[in-house]
Amino acid sequence: MGKNDSKILRDFWPEIERYCLDNKLSIDKFQGTTLCYNNEAGRVFILGEGDPARAKLGLADDVPLPIALEIYLEDGKLRFEQTEHTRKYLGVENKAGRRVA
Repeated sequence: MGKNDSKILRDFWPEIERYCLDNKLSIDKFQGTTLCYNNEAGRVFILGEGDPARAKLGLADDVPLPIALEIYLEDGKLRFEQTEHTRKYLGVENKAGRRVA
């Protein structure tokens, strides 16, 4: 299943883009992430990837990817929850390569 199989991403993409822009999160990074979703429960978890320290572990099924962003569909509206990993994996970087706060 691809990202278009997620009802939330398919039906609410403009709102997700606006949230990313308003919160200085990279749309490109968001689109390049792995996600886990449940259409019936109305939730999407954006998983963090690309961590060099994690890459040294190889394929380790017992080491889960960190959740970078949680999105819930409640009463027809989206609710976003950032985690301690949000900025690391989805944050916008300035021209010097530093994450924008």
